[in-house]
Amino acid sequence: MKGLTVRHVGRRLGPSSVCVAWIGVLAVAGSPGGVCAAPSQPEAQASGAWWASFGGERAVTRPSQDAVMGFTLSTSVKEVLVSGGQVVKAGDLLIRGDDSEDVAEAKFQRARADTDLPLARAKSQAELAELEYKRYVEVGDQGAGSPLERERAKAARDVAKIDLDLALLNQVLSDYQASRAEARVAKLSLRAPFDGIVDAVQVDEGQSVREGEPVLRVVSVDPIWIDVNTPTAQTIALRLENGSPAWILMQDDTARRVYTGRVVEVAPTADAASGLRRIRVEMANAVGVVPGVNCWVRFTEPTGEWADLVVDPAKPVETAEAKR
Repeated sequence: MKGLTVRHVGRRLGPSSVCVAWIGVLAVAGSPGGVCAAPSQPEAQASGAWWASFGGERAVTRPSQDAVMGFTLSTSVKEVLVSGGQVVKAGDLLIRGDDSEDVAEAKFQRARADTDLPLARAKSQAELAELEYKRYVEVGDQGAGSPLERERAKAARDVAKIDLDLALLNQVLSDYQASRAEARVAKLSLRAPFDGIVDAVQVDEGQSVREGEPVLRVVSVDPIWIDVNTPTAQTIALRLENGSPAWILMQDDTARRVYTGRVVEVAPTADAASGLRRIRVEMANAVGVVPGVNCWVRFTEPTGEWADLVVDPAKPVETAEAKR
Protein backbone atom coordinates (compact mmCIF):
# COMPACT_ATOMS: atom_id res chain seq x y z
CA MET A 1 0.00 0.00 0.00
CA LYS A 2 2.93 2.27 -0.55
CA GLY A 3 1.91 5.65 -1.87
CA LEU A 4 -1.73 5.22 -0.79
CA THR A 5 -3.42 8.47 0.13
CA VAL A 6 -6.59 8.48 2.25
CA ARG A 7 -8.70 11.56 1.80
CA HIS A 8 -11.44 12.78 4.10
CA VAL A 9 -14.87 12.83 2.44
CA GLY A 10 -15.77 16.22 3.86
CA ARG A 11 -18.96 15.53 5.81
CA ARG A 12 -19.95 13.45 8.78
CA LEU A 13 -21.94 10.32 8.01
CA GLY A 14 -23.09 9.45 11.51
CA PRO A 15 -22.07 6.44 13.63
CA SER A 16 -21.05 4.44 10.58
CA SER A 17 -18.73 7.23 9.40
CA VAL A 18 -15.86 5.16 10.74
CA CYS A 19 -15.94 3.72 7.22
CA VAL A 20 -14.62 7.03 5.81
CA ALA A 21 -11.03 6.29 6.76
CA TRP A 22 -11.24 2.92 5.03
CA ILE A 23 -12.36 4.03 1.57
CA GLY A 24 -8.92 3.99 0.01
CA VAL A 25 -7.96 0.73 1.67
CA LEU A 26 -11.08 -1.10 0.56
CA ALA A 27 -10.75 0.12 -3.00
CA VAL A 28 -7.21 -1.25 -3.17
CA ALA A 29 -8.19 -4.46 -1.38
CA GLY A 30 -10.76 -5.23 -4.04
CA SER A 31 -14.01 -4.10 -2.42
CA PRO A 32 -16.63 -4.07 -5.24
CA GLY A 33 -16.65 -0.62 -6.77
CA GLY A 34 -14.67 0.72 -3.86
CA VAL A 35 -17.86 0.74 -1.75
CA CYS A 36 -17.24 1.21 1.96
CA ALA A 37 -18.09 -1.87 4.04
CA ALA A 38 -18.38 -2.07 7.79
CA PRO A 39 -15.02 -2.76 9.43
CA SER A 40 -14.28 -6.07 11.08
CA GLN A 41 -14.10 -6.30 14.87
CA PRO A 42 -10.33 -5.70 15.04
CA GLU A 43 -10.65 -2.74 12.67
CA ALA A 44 -13.57 -1.37 14.65
CA GLN A 45 -11.63 -1.61 17.88
CA ALA A 46 -8.66 0.14 16.33
CA SER A 47 -10.88 2.98 15.11
CA GLY A 48 -12.65 3.37 18.45
CA ALA A 49 -16.17 2.58 17.18
CA TRP A 50 -18.72 2.67 20.00
CA TRP A 51 -19.94 -0.84 19.22
CA ALA A 52 -16.48 -2.39 18.95
CA SER A 53 -16.47 -3.90 22.46
CA PHE A 54 -19.74 -5.76 21.87
CA GLY A 55 -18.01 -8.51 19.92
CA GLY A 56 -19.82 -11.08 17.85
CA GLU A 57 -20.12 -11.54 14.10
CA ARG A 58 -21.16 -8.92 11.59
CA ALA A 59 -24.36 -9.62 9.62
CA VAL A 60 -27.29 -7.87 7.96
CA THR A 61 -30.94 -7.99 8.96
CA ARG A 62 -33.42 -9.24 6.37
CA PRO A 63 -37.18 -9.89 6.12
CA SER A 64 -38.30 -13.28 7.38
CA GLN A 65 -40.50 -13.58 4.27
CA ASP A 66 -39.81 -11.88 0.98
CA ALA A 67 -41.89 -12.33 -2.19
CA VAL A 68 -41.20 -10.55 -5.47
CA MET A 69 -44.41 -11.17 -7.38
CA GLY A 70 -45.39 -11.09 -11.04
CA PHE A 71 -48.08 -12.46 -13.33
CA THR A 72 -47.54 -15.90 -14.83
CA LEU A 73 -49.38 -14.70 -17.95
CA SER A 74 -48.73 -11.65 -20.09
CA THR A 75 -51.47 -9.11 -19.44
CA SER A 76 -52.21 -5.45 -18.85
CA VAL A 77 -52.72 -4.05 -15.37
CA LYS A 78 -56.40 -3.38 -14.78
CA GLU A 79 -56.37 -2.36 -11.12
CA VAL A 80 -53.72 -1.49 -8.51
CA LEU A 81 -55.19 -1.75 -5.03
CA VAL A 82 -52.14 -1.16 -2.81
CA SER A 83 -49.18 1.17 -2.47
CA GLY A 84 -45.72 0.93 -0.93
CA GLY A 85 -45.71 0.69 2.85
CA GLN A 86 -49.26 -0.65 3.08
CA VAL A 87 -49.94 -3.46 5.55
CA VAL A 88 -51.70 -6.46 3.98
CA LYS A 89 -53.15 -9.74 5.14
CA ALA A 90 -52.66 -13.10 3.49
CA GLY A 91 -55.13 -13.43 0.60
CA ASP A 92 -55.71 -9.69 0.11
CA LEU A 93 -56.06 -8.70 -3.55
CA LEU A 94 -53.10 -6.50 -4.48
CA ILE A 95 -53.11 -6.07 -8.26
CA ARG A 96 -55.53 -7.36 -10.90
CA GLY A 97 -54.72 -7.94 -14.54
CA ASP A 98 -57.15 -7.70 -17.46
CA ASP A 99 -59.23 -10.80 -16.76
CA SER A 100 -62.54 -9.83 -18.43
CA GLU A 101 -62.30 -12.43 -21.22
CA ASP A 102 -61.05 -15.14 -18.89
CA VAL A 103 -63.80 -14.44 -16.34
CA ALA A 104 -66.44 -14.85 -19.06
CA GLU A 105 -64.87 -18.12 -20.18
CA ALA A 106 -64.72 -19.39 -16.60
CA LYS A 107 -68.41 -18.56 -16.05
CA PHE A 108 -69.35 -20.37 -19.26
CA GLN A 109 -67.40 -23.48 -18.33
CA ARG A 110 -68.75 -23.48 -14.79
CA ALA A 111 -72.35 -23.17 -15.96
CA ARG A 112 -71.86 -26.12 -18.32
CA ALA A 113 -70.24 -28.17 -15.57
CA ASP A 114 -72.93 -27.44 -13.02
CA THR A 115 -75.95 -28.36 -15.18
CA ASP A 116 -77.24 -31.91 -14.90
CA LEU A 117 -79.54 -31.77 -17.96
CA PRO A 118 -77.38 -33.94 -20.27
CA LEU A 119 -76.98 -36.50 -17.48
CA ALA A 120 -80.70 -36.52 -16.71
CA ARG A 121 -81.51 -37.01 -20.40
CA ALA A 122 -79.09 -39.90 -20.77
CA LYS A 123 -80.44 -41.50 -17.61
CA SER A 124 -84.05 -41.30 -18.87
CA GLN A 125 -83.08 -42.78 -22.23
CA ALA A 126 -81.27 -45.62 -20.52
CA GLU A 127 -84.27 -46.38 -18.32
CA LEU A 128 -86.61 -46.35 -21.34
CA ALA A 129 -84.31 -48.62 -23.35
CA GLU A 130 -84.20 -51.05 -20.42
CA LEU A 131 -88.01 -51.16 -20.21
CA GLU A 132 -88.36 -51.73 -23.93
CA TYR A 133 -85.84 -54.54 -23.88
CA LYS A 134 -87.62 -56.25 -20.96
CA ARG A 135 -90.89 -55.96 -22.87
CA TYR A 136 -89.42 -57.69 -25.92
CA VAL A 137 -88.04 -60.44 -23.66
CA GLU A 138 -91.51 -61.02 -22.11
CA VAL A 139 -93.14 -61.12 -25.53
CA GLY A 140 -90.54 -63.55 -26.79
CA ASP A 141 -91.06 -65.82 -23.79
CA GLN A 142 -94.74 -66.01 -24.78
CA GLY A 143 -93.85 -67.12 -28.29
CA ALA A 144 -94.60 -63.76 -29.93
CA GLY A 145 -92.36 -61.17 -31.52
CA SER A 146 -89.25 -61.81 -33.54
CA PRO A 147 -85.74 -62.60 -32.25
CA LEU A 148 -84.36 -59.78 -34.42
CA GLU A 149 -86.53 -57.17 -32.70
CA ARG A 150 -85.41 -58.44 -29.33
CA GLU A 151 -81.74 -58.17 -30.33
CA ARG A 152 -82.30 -54.65 -31.58
CA ALA A 153 -83.90 -53.73 -28.24
CA LYS A 154 -80.94 -55.24 -26.42
CA ALA A 155 -78.48 -53.27 -28.55
CA ALA A 156 -80.47 -50.07 -27.95
CA ARG A 157 -80.36 -50.72 -24.20
CA ASP A 158 -76.58 -51.27 -24.26
CA VAL A 159 -76.03 -48.09 -26.29
CA ALA A 160 -78.20 -46.13 -23.87
CA LYS A 161 -76.05 -47.37 -20.96
CA ILE A 162 -72.92 -46.26 -22.81
CA ASP A 163 -74.49 -42.86 -23.44
CA LEU A 164 -75.20 -42.58 -19.71
CA ASP A 165 -71.60 -43.35 -18.87
CA LEU A 166 -70.44 -40.79 -21.43
CA ALA A 167 -72.73 -38.18 -19.89
CA LEU A 168 -71.19 -38.88 -16.48
CA LEU A 169 -67.68 -38.59 -17.94
CA ASN A 170 -68.51 -35.37 -19.78
CA GLN A 171 -69.80 -33.85 -16.57
CA VAL A 172 -66.53 -34.66 -14.81
CA LEU A 173 -64.50 -33.28 -17.72
CA SER A 174 -66.61 -30.14 -17.79
CA ASP A 175 -65.84 -29.59 -14.12
CA TYR A 176 -62.12 -29.95 -14.87
CA GLN A 177 -62.41 -27.43 -17.71
CA ALA A 178 -64.23 -25.00 -15.45
CA SER A 179 -61.58 -25.39 -12.75
CA ARG A 180 -58.84 -24.76 -15.32
CA ALA A 181 -60.57 -21.61 -16.55
CA GLU A 182 -61.01 -20.40 -12.97
CA ALA A 183 -57.33 -21.11 -12.27
CA ARG A 184 -56.39 -18.94 -15.25
CA VAL A 185 -58.50 -16.12 -13.83
CA ALA A 186 -56.73 -16.54 -10.48
CA LYS A 187 -53.37 -16.13 -12.25
CA LEU A 188 -54.44 -12.66 -13.27
CA SER A 189 -55.00 -11.61 -9.66
CA LEU A 190 -52.00 -11.09 -7.40
CA ARG A 191 -52.87 -11.74 -3.76
CA ALA A 192 -50.75 -11.37 -0.63
CA PRO A 193 -49.01 -14.71 0.03
CA PHE A 194 -48.67 -13.91 3.75
CA ASP A 195 -49.30 -11.18 6.31
CA GLY A 196 -46.81 -8.43 5.62
CA ILE A 197 -46.07 -5.02 4.12
CA VAL A 198 -45.96 -3.95 0.48
CA ASP A 199 -42.37 -2.87 -0.11
CA ALA A 200 -42.80 -1.44 -3.62
CA VAL A 201 -45.29 -1.41 -6.50
CA GLN A 202 -43.55 -1.30 -9.87
CA VAL A 203 -46.48 -0.89 -12.28
CA ASP A 204 -49.35 1.49 -13.02
CA GLU A 205 -52.89 0.83 -14.19
CA GLY A 206 -53.03 0.22 -17.92
CA GLN A 207 -49.39 -0.85 -18.13
CA SER A 208 -48.64 -3.98 -20.15
CA VAL A 209 -46.50 -6.55 -18.37
CA ARG A 210 -44.81 -9.67 -19.64
CA GLU A 211 -44.99 -13.11 -18.10
CA GLY A 212 -42.74 -13.27 -15.04
CA GLU A 213 -41.96 -9.54 -15.00
CA PRO A 214 -41.64 -8.23 -11.40
CA VAL A 215 -44.75 -6.27 -10.43
CA LEU A 216 -44.51 -5.78 -6.67
CA ARG A 217 -42.69 -6.95 -3.58
CA VAL A 218 -44.25 -8.02 -0.29
CA VAL A 219 -42.15 -8.59 2.83
CA SER A 220 -42.70 -9.68 6.41
CA VAL A 221 -40.61 -7.66 8.87
CA ASP A 222 -41.86 -9.13 12.13
CA PRO A 223 -40.01 -11.25 12.89
CA ILE A 224 -36.80 -10.50 11.00
CA TRP A 225 -34.04 -12.95 10.12
CA ILE A 226 -30.29 -12.58 10.33
CA ASP A 227 -27.98 -15.04 8.56
CA VAL A 228 -24.74 -15.03 10.53
CA ASN A 229 -21.55 -16.51 9.09
CA THR A 230 -20.07 -17.85 12.30
CA PRO A 231 -16.70 -19.55 12.87
CA THR A 232 -17.34 -23.27 12.68
CA ALA A 233 -15.30 -23.93 15.82
CA GLN A 234 -17.51 -21.53 17.76
CA THR A 235 -20.72 -23.21 16.58
CA ILE A 236 -19.37 -26.56 17.76
CA ALA A 237 -17.99 -25.28 21.06
CA LEU A 238 -21.28 -23.54 21.92
CA ARG A 239 -23.33 -26.43 20.55
CA LEU A 240 -25.56 -24.06 18.64
CA GLU A 241 -28.90 -25.56 17.70
CA ASN A 242 -32.48 -24.49 17.07
CA GLY A 243 -33.61 -22.48 20.07
CA SER A 244 -30.14 -21.39 21.18
CA PRO A 245 -30.14 -17.76 22.41
CA ALA A 246 -28.56 -14.89 20.51
CA TRP A 247 -27.96 -11.22 21.21
CA ILE A 248 -28.09 -8.58 18.48
CA LEU A 249 -26.74 -5.05 18.34
CA MET A 250 -27.78 -2.74 15.50
CA GLN A 251 -24.67 -0.89 14.37
CA ASP A 252 -26.50 2.37 13.52
CA ASP A 253 -28.95 2.30 16.43
CA THR A 254 -28.25 5.48 18.41
CA ALA A 255 -30.42 4.08 21.22
CA ARG A 256 -27.68 1.47 21.72
CA ARG A 257 -29.96 -1.39 22.68
CA VAL A 258 -29.09 -5.07 22.64
CA TYR A 259 -31.97 -7.22 21.39
CA THR A 260 -32.55 -10.86 22.19
CA GLY A 261 -33.13 -13.47 19.50
CA ARG A 262 -32.97 -17.19 18.94
CA VAL A 263 -31.39 -19.59 16.49
CA VAL A 264 -33.92 -21.06 14.07
CA GLU A 265 -31.59 -22.77 11.62
CA VAL A 266 -28.09 -24.22 11.72
CA ALA A 267 -26.48 -25.08 8.40
CA PRO A 268 -25.63 -28.78 8.29
CA THR A 269 -22.38 -28.00 6.46
CA ALA A 270 -19.52 -25.53 6.86
CA ASP A 271 -17.30 -23.79 4.33
CA ALA A 272 -13.83 -25.31 4.56
CA ALA A 273 -12.13 -22.36 2.85
CA SER A 274 -13.44 -19.67 5.19
CA GLY A 275 -14.02 -21.83 8.26
CA LEU A 276 -17.52 -20.37 8.60
CA ARG A 277 -20.96 -21.87 9.09
CA ARG A 278 -24.31 -20.18 8.47
CA ILE A 279 -26.49 -19.68 11.53
CA ARG A 280 -29.94 -18.15 11.02
CA VAL A 281 -31.21 -16.02 13.90
CA GLU A 282 -34.80 -14.88 14.30
CA MET A 283 -35.65 -11.69 16.17
CA ALA A 284 -39.10 -10.38 17.06
CA ASN A 285 -39.54 -6.89 15.70
CA ALA A 286 -42.15 -4.95 17.62
CA VAL A 287 -39.45 -2.30 18.05
CA GLY A 288 -39.43 -1.56 14.32
CA VAL A 289 -35.90 -2.47 13.25
CA VAL A 290 -35.48 -1.90 9.50
CA PRO A 291 -34.37 -4.96 7.49
CA GLY A 292 -31.20 -4.41 5.51
CA VAL A 293 -29.09 -2.75 8.22
CA ASN A 294 -25.74 -3.84 9.61
CA CYS A 295 -25.73 -5.57 12.96
CA TRP A 296 -23.51 -7.63 15.23
CA VAL A 297 -24.64 -10.99 16.60
CA ARG A 298 -23.13 -12.96 19.45
CA PHE A 299 -24.14 -16.28 20.97
CA THR A 300 -22.76 -15.74 24.47
CA GLU A 301 -24.58 -13.53 26.92
CA PRO A 302 -23.26 -9.94 27.03
CA THR A 303 -21.55 -8.79 30.21
CA GLY A 304 -20.64 -5.48 31.76
CA GLU A 305 -22.30 -2.37 30.35
CA TRP A 306 -23.79 -4.33 27.47
CA ALA A 307 -25.78 -6.54 29.85
CA ASP A 308 -27.67 -3.47 31.08
CA LEU A 309 -28.78 -2.62 27.53
CA VAL A 310 -30.55 -5.92 26.78
CA VAL A 311 -34.26 -5.51 25.84
CA ASP A 312 -37.00 -7.78 24.54
CA PRO A 313 -37.71 -6.82 20.88
CA ALA A 314 -41.17 -8.41 21.12
CA LYS A 315 -42.26 -5.46 23.27
CA PRO A 316 -42.65 -2.06 21.58
CA VAL A 317 -40.38 0.69 22.81
CA GLU A 318 -42.28 3.96 22.92
CA THR A 319 -39.45 6.18 21.74
CA ALA A 320 -38.41 7.45 18.37
CA GLU A 321 -34.94 6.11 19.00
CA ALA A 322 -36.21 2.54 18.91
CA LYS A 323 -37.11 2.81 15.21
CA ARG A 324 -33.71 2.90 13.68
